[in-house]
Amino acid sequence: MQDLQAWLAKIEAGNADFRRKIGPVKVGLFRLAAFLLAGPRLTVAALSGRLQATRPGAFQWPWVPRWPGLTAKPIHVDRDHAWTQRVRAARHEILAEMDSVHAGFARARYDSDENPKEWNTYYFFLQGKPIDEHLEACPRTAAILRTLPHNGLHVCFSAIQPGGSLQPHTGPTNASLTAHLGLRNCAGTKLWVGEQVAEYRDGEVLVFDDSFVHWVENNGTAVRYTLMITFWHPSLTWIERLFLSHVLRLNAG
Repeated sequence: MQDLQAWLAKIEAGNADFRRKIGPVKVGLFRLAAFLLAGPRLTVAALSGRLQATRPGAFQWPWVPRWPGLTAKPIHVDRDHAWTQRVRAARHEILAEMDSVHAGFARARYDSDENPKEWNTYYFFLQGKPIDEHLEACPRTAAILRTLPHNGLHVCFSAIQPGGSLQPHTGPTNASLTAHLGLRNCAGTKLWVGEQVAEYRDGEVLVFDDSFVHWVENNGTAVRYTLMITFWHPSLTWIERLFLSHVLRLNAG
């Protein structure tokens, strides 16, 4: 298990550098737009006494200013999202297609030199843009993805070597959640999110908020494979999703 405190300064500095590149004016406008668009939900939460659940959680440090009025919890219950059942049911079909394109895996867009072993992925969507050749190579997986409420920010097959890990980091926004379908060799791999921990299991789906500091360790004996899917927080309105889609894709770099 990681010494989390040793990583917080690095994460904070990285987030500050990201916001500095965007510029204080744009960051300020983002904050203003966030509170204006989330205003109705904040009002309802305040009147119903549910505002406490939307306050920042420990170690919740997204790259961009936190989107207000959304439930703040590191790990979500997968069955609260009915579509995860379709993903579980299709695991063997997805796995067969993953095996057919395994030679196309490459270093992940957000891999870090801090990771002890290279993180490899096969993208279907990245920063809101489809990877058409990969979708065409995996027609059944592509068909399933079309039925899901994914946001296209980060949808891929993901491979972590035995003894490998993704060091502590955060995602861009608390407005986007992440689901991982365990495809193969999940035994021995754990996910830490904030102050919680979950174990990967073949055929099961983990749903979490990657705006919390999180990391993965594969202490198993084989390469761990998952299907990663990002999707908008279900409490967002359609106009919030439209705004965030435009802003986050524009600034993904």
